[in-house]
Amino acid sequence: MTSINMLVKILSLLMVSSIATASVPLAKRTGAGGKMDMYGCMQSNDYYIANFAAYQGDLQQPKNESALLTALCEELPAVGSTQISIDLLDRDVRRKPVTIKVLDSNAKVILETPPTVPKQGVLTANVNFPVPGHYQVVLYIDDNELKVAPDIGALHIPLTVALVTPGTSASMSNLSIIVLAILAIALVFGWLMPRWLKPEHA
Repeated sequence: MTSINMLVKILSLLMVSSIATASVPLAKRTGAGGKMDMYGCMQSNDYYIANFAAYQGDLQQPKNESALLTALCEELPAVGSTQISIDLLDRDVRRKPVTIKVLDSNAKVILETPPTVPKQGVLTANVNFPVPGHYQVVLYIDDNELKVAPDIGALHIPLTVALVTPGTSASMSNLSIIVLAILAIALVFGWLMPRWLKPEHA
């Protein structure tokens, strides 16, 4: 009876932990291929680091808490008007002029913002993506302290617009991990249970 009680307790703990793992919410950052990133959309190079977000939809409509636009990462599901937002995580960069350029796959500039000193650390711009394809958002920082040409220090953020890319969403990946873990545990208990339930010899 002692072995059975122990087995019941262990299985109960495993069920609780599995439910807790599966209930961890994913951030609303998704793209055309269903890619989701629960850690935001961090972008970095050897010099700078920033958090990127893009918003598509009717940006002029009044918003309420239940109708907030989804923050997209590197995969945008549609062409057309898009608001991009870049949160500069390097505090010293917030004192320097920053320019945003958006390039298409032929390196043609479809948006260029004037140099701006982002004192609050956030830059936003509206861009119109005319056709599906691959684009780049490039962040140029006039950084005299870095002693590196702006083209070399520029932060490049690749974007895929209205192109479904192969890949598994993070939610599906998490589900697969949970299922595999439960199967592994079941196999272990299937091997141990006969030994636990075997009558003890006097």
